[in-house]
Amino acid sequence: MTSRRDPERRRRAMVEAAAQEMVANGSSALTHRRVAELARVPLGATTYYFDSLDDLRAAALQAIAEQADEELREFAEEIHGCDGRPEGIAALFAAYLGDRERLRAESLLYFAGVDNPDLRPFAQQWVQGVTEILQAYAAPEAARATAVYLDGVILYTLLHDRPLDEAALRMAIAALMSTSLEEKP
Repeated sequence: MTSRRDPERRRRAMVEAAAQEMVANGSSALTHRRVAELARVPLGATTYYFDSLDDLRAAALQAIAEQADEELREFAEEIHGCDGRPEGIAALFAAYLGDRERLRAESLLYFAGVDNPDLRPFAQQWVQGVTEILQAYAAPEAARATAVYLDGVILYTLLHDRPLDEAALRMAIAALMSTSLEEKP
């Protein structure tokens, strides 16, 4: 059992367990009993630390969002390392698409934001972050279009149980990043 003497550690263990369960089985599969089992705490601890299952779910989504932020920082470093070239971005993203657990976690944030406007910032942070990163290498609207495309590729990969191949990613990223809206008089 997780130590009673360290309440923050106990709370963190429950949040991590909830995130793990949601990534593996979806947000609707979350139960107090399963979280207690995974976190190795008494069942009553889940209601002691969290007023409701929704509060526990929100804490788990926040933890997933924080992990996504860290991954986004790493992705930024890698994109800067390849000088934002489409072939480099495609290779990085192809590797990203190979981590199904990470993609499922990302999709949890999307659907939480769709269902609950208060959670929408968690869902929007990835596209906003990628857009900001790509603006160093493309016009703002091209960076946003590329980020939105990559966001859609995540859902495509989850729904089709296979990622797009790197060549298709490279072609689309190159096309999107080289376009910009014409200025209107």
